[in-house]
Amino acid sequence: MIETVEQFELAEQAVSKLKRFLVAARRTHAPEAYTALSAPVLREIQERERDLLVYLSGQQSDSRST
Repeated sequence: MIETVEQFELAEQAVSKLKRFLVAARRTHAPEAYTALSAPVLREIQERERDLLVYLSGQQSDSRST
């Protein structure tokens, strides 16, 4: 969960790094290998981007309300 601007910036950097990794992997892997490699990375990107959007929206997650 992102709670500070610093955490937000680190999460943005991590997403960017994962995306650059996938771009490089597309160039060097066969389509079947890339699909297998990219699936968990894409899920991680989705989760981190969701966290970024939650932070930007100002909404709190359910876990913070307990």
